Amino acid sequence: MINPNNDEALFIKAQLFQLIGNLHIAESTYLEINKLSEYYLEAQKNLAINYIEINDYNNAEKRIKKLIDSNIENYQIKKILAGFYRTKKKYSEAIIHYSELIKENKNDLWEIYYLRGICYERSKIWNLAEKDFLQSLEIKEDTPNVLNYLAYGWIERELNIETAFSMLSKAYSANPNSYYILDSLAWAHFKKNELYKALELMEKVIDMVPGEAISLDHLGDIYFALNRKREAIYFWQQAMDLAESEDEITEKIKMKLIKNAG
Repeated sequence: MINPNNDEALFIKAQLFQLIGNLHIAESTYLEINKLSEYYLEAQKNLAINYIEINDYNNAEKRIKKLIDSNIENYQIKKILAGFYRTKKKYSEAIIHYSELIKENKNDLWEIYYLRGICYERSKIWNLAEKDFLQSLEIKEDTPNVLNYLAYGWIERELNIETAFSMLSKAYSANPNSYYILDSLAWAHFKKNELYKALELMEKVIDMVPGEAISLDHLGDIYFALNRKREAIYFWQQAMDLAESEDEITEKIKMKLIKNAG
């Protein structure tokens, strides 16, 4: 194991340093692995992930692109770069890279359509997001996260409520521990005016994730619809205090509080 030419040992050593958060030593160890080794491409993927952790945006982008240029079999590294842009909210760049990955028609094509759909949705291009989510489900039907994202998008736009409800029921059955899906299912009951069922499920969501701003906002709306105004205001205020900018709910909550403060 201490043989410096043992690529398997180097790979394990680098992974161990990565696990304990010593990313610089992990990086230098990954770089020791021979290009002809069966561990080389996996090491390059891990390097790309490390670069995201230890560099600022511009340096991480440059170093991942350099990895792509130096590897012929670079699909997974391209996927990491696309994900890097998506998590940094550079949705236009992410869409370009996911579109290139789609052309390669790999086994994870359903996931690439789903991830590109998220980028379209976050860019407020719903028609293209919807198309990608449907394409993803055509390739791999009944995938819980895709069902959830598409169904929630429909519910928010007052579209295909019954179909969305059916999709969310399937998603919840497949993944009952996902608070995202449970929130969407509760919201679907709300849109169907099944307020007590919506309340029961949304309260479960808050038990799972007490600080989830969007769910707190939803719970406030459900209480308000049940004419429990004081509780509604309490949860709206909590939601506003905890909301992040990407939640895009602060202004909407302010208007509800102003309107119902008296």
